Amino acid sequence: MILSAVSIGLQWPIYGAMFDPAAMEDPLVMEAAMMQHMGRVLLGYAVLIPLGLAFWMIFEGANQRRYMRAEGFRLRLGGDEWRLLVVGLIWFVLLIGLYLGGIIAFIVPMAIAAATGTGEGAMIGGLLTFILALAYMIFALWLCARFSPAAALTVRDRSIRFGQAWRVTKGKAWTIVGSWIVLGLIMSVVFFVIYMIFVVAIVASLMPMMNGMESEDPSAIFRAMLSPAVLIPGALLVVGMVFLQGCGMHIFSGPAALAARTDPEWADHPAIDDTFV
Repeated sequence: MILSAVSIGLQWPIYGAMFDPAAMEDPLVMEAAMMQHMGRVLLGYAVLIPLGLAFWMIFEGANQRRYMRAEGFRLRLGGDEWRLLVVGLIWFVLLIGLYLGGIIAFIVPMAIAAATGTGEGAMIGGLLTFILALAYMIFALWLCARFSPAAALTVRDRSIRFGQAWRVTKGKAWTIVGSWIVLGLIMSVVFFVIYMIFVVAIVASLMPMMNGMESEDPSAIFRAMLSPAVLIPGALLVVGMVFLQGCGMHIFSGPAALAARTDPEWADHPAIDDTFV
């Protein structure tokens, strides 16, 4: 919630410009407002990236201590968290590399299609783009699964363990990917149901105000959007979604932690057999 509040606070001028009645009517006013606050937007990104990494290492430390040591879920800042910061930075570099690789996977077939200059070449390029993009996404998931126990191993051994995750996930990567897919589908359904409940509540609150109102009047729409009937359910929706994201972060840490937990080379695992019961 703190991270979300900081994000909204830093980006608030942009939200204000988006719902400004004058900007709604004139695209040039909208563009000018966006450019005026561009510096604040860039500052927001500069603040949110390290702040997000800090929140990740604190929550991930609590996650993995629960999984690997059967400790109660408690947020703190200690040796585990600073070691996880290094792991997080390695992940950051790896994900940037995967992102750049994805761009190349899209550019190469498009360049081939452009070089042919024919309709048939465009179709071949489109097909190649789809195949390469799908293959690359599968490869990226597999690679992330291979290194996914890095945080669990780091907390388990109280030492930075990133490369060792490759050994731990031998023969388990696709199982981890499958677990992520199943968990993702479950979480998506939960998110969708909660989202639809609040959307219906907001629409039901707006209907009486919209009756008899000129639908093309931006100022009237703006006033309706800022009414308590919209703001209160909207705020509850944000709180609920952030809470579920926190739960999801803990849940998605489970498959990789289980891989580290069942590492045959780890001698201490009988001490926390009840963790995954």
